[in-house]
Amino acid sequence: MLSLLLIMSTAASVQFEDLALLDKNIQIHATAAPVDKRLKLAKCPDAPIIMPPVDGVVVVRCPVLGWRLQVPVRAPDAMDAGAAIVIRKGDVIECITTGQGFAVSTQMIALDDARSGQSLRVKSLTSPTPMTAMAKARGLAMF
Repeated sequence: MLSLLLIMSTAASVQFEDLALLDKNIQIHATAAPVDKRLKLAKCPDAPIIMPPVDGVVVVRCPVLGWRLQVPVRAPDAMDAGAAIVIRKGDVIECITTGQGFAVSTQMIALDDARSGQSLRVKSLTSPTPMTAMAKARGLAMF
C-alpha cells in the first residue's frame, strides 16, 4: 500500500512541457505543423533545443531528459501541390554552393522530385553518399 501511495505522489509531481509555448518557439525557426497536444513530454529543466528544418522536419530535443521530437514543416504556398516540379528523380542537375567571393558548382543526380524552394536529396556522380540541397529552378539546386 505504501509503494502505491509513493508511486501516486511521484506521478502527481511530474510536470509536463507546455506544448503551446513549444509550438510558439518552433514557429520562430520554421513554419511547422502544431505539436500533437496529446503528447505528455516531461518538462525540460533547460529550454528545449530547436534545430533548423532539415528534410521537412524540425527536431526539438531535451538532452538532459533524453526526449526528442520531430515536427513536420508545413509547405509554404509556393510549394502547394499545384506548383510545378522543377527537378525530377534521376535528373542530372547543377548544384551550386556560394560563399563570400566564390561559387562552386558540380553536377549531381537528384534522388527525389522537388518543387522550387523544396529540399531534396542529391548524390555525386562519383560518391554514393546522399546530401541535401534546395531546389531553385529547373535543373538547379543550391547547398
